[in-house]
Amino acid sequence: MRVSRNELTASLKKAFEGLGFSVGDYQDAAAMVIWSEIHGLKGLQQLQDALPSLYNCLCLHAKLISNDDNYALLDGQSSSILLCGSQTVRLACALARQHGSAQVQLDNCHNRRFLVQRLVSAAQSDSALVAYWVEGNSAFKLSIEPGAKQPIYSAYASPGLSADQSLMIFVGNDLASVEETFSTVIKLGPVVETISPDAMINSYNDMLEQGIEIDDNLWNELDNLVARVLVESTESSRAGAGD
Repeated sequence: MRVSRNELTASLKKAFEGLGFSVGDYQDAAAMVIWSEIHGLKGLQQLQDALPSLYNCLCLHAKLISNDDNYALLDGQSSSILLCGSQTVRLACALARQHGSAQVQLDNCHNRRFLVQRLVSAAQSDSALVAYWVEGNSAFKLSIEPGAKQPIYSAYASPGLSADQSLMIFVGNDLASVEETFSTVIKLGPVVETISPDAMINSYNDMLEQGIEIDDNLWNELDNLVARVLVESTESSRAGAGD
């Protein structure tokens, strides 16, 4: 079935609320999923794959482990980037504003591909960002210039398996200097796939015009999560009816 962007956004917000996300968190989570889907990064498939773990998610934010000048280490506490992403990017940008550049590492956090929208949002405040993580046999890197609305998104052959669900974010004033810092820390393997900004723009335009295709089973799952919120709201109203 096909739905509009607004219809899907409203459903996602309520669904994440049904999973226990708070107001700011479910708004950010919906935005991350929508951005990934309409820009051709298969956000809905990612969500469908992530839902079994999200049902058992404790809705925890990342815990700050250490902060040394322009470097910080966070523990995602086995949570999702849908809950930790905004916090992690804000910290990286804040450190970069203070020190001129920053590097933040987030460990023990799942669903990292959803982070793209938060990086794009940060770039609108004149930050250059590079993000990197490993999933199975692939490594992923996103690079975005200050003010850009789409990143360069590339997959590489992984140098080795990563078991810590880690994510690294590099931030600075210009992309060349951020890329230089990144290259001293990370050694990339051969490129497997690159999704260009133009490809993302074309996907965006197509979905705005034609609507967003969503699997019926996923839509039903979202409906069930939305129903949780509606039931809680009804029960709350009944409980307060005699006040």
